[in-house]
Amino acid sequence: MFYNTNINRLPLVFKSNEGKNYFQFHINGQLASLEYDMVKDHCINLKRLEISKYLNRIEVGNALIERVMEYSLRGDFKIIPANPQIIKFLKKRPEYQKLIASEIESIKGHKV
Repeated sequence: MFYNTNINRLPLVFKSNEGKNYFQFHINGQLASLEYDMVKDHCINLKRLEISKYLNRIEVGNALIERVMEYSLRGDFKIIPANPQIIKFLKKRPEYQKLIASEIESIKGHKV
């Protein structure tokens, strides 16, 4: 398992592969990624989170999600949390509630 108090210093990498977009961390040769789509030029639909089995999935996942939330704040993006771990993360951190897109129902056709 990977335990690192400097995990928040890792660079956030943006990658596109086969028409899919990812936010990623590269840690000691291991990968953590969060798939996303842009919706209406101002919303980031956060989809599938994948963390290497050799990493601490909760710690690394939360660090990656937090970094994406900070990126969204700085870029004035709204987010669509389409992943259970992201929804759980947001419920525990009210400071990021303002990032949730208010038009989720019209964008996705359902309420998150």
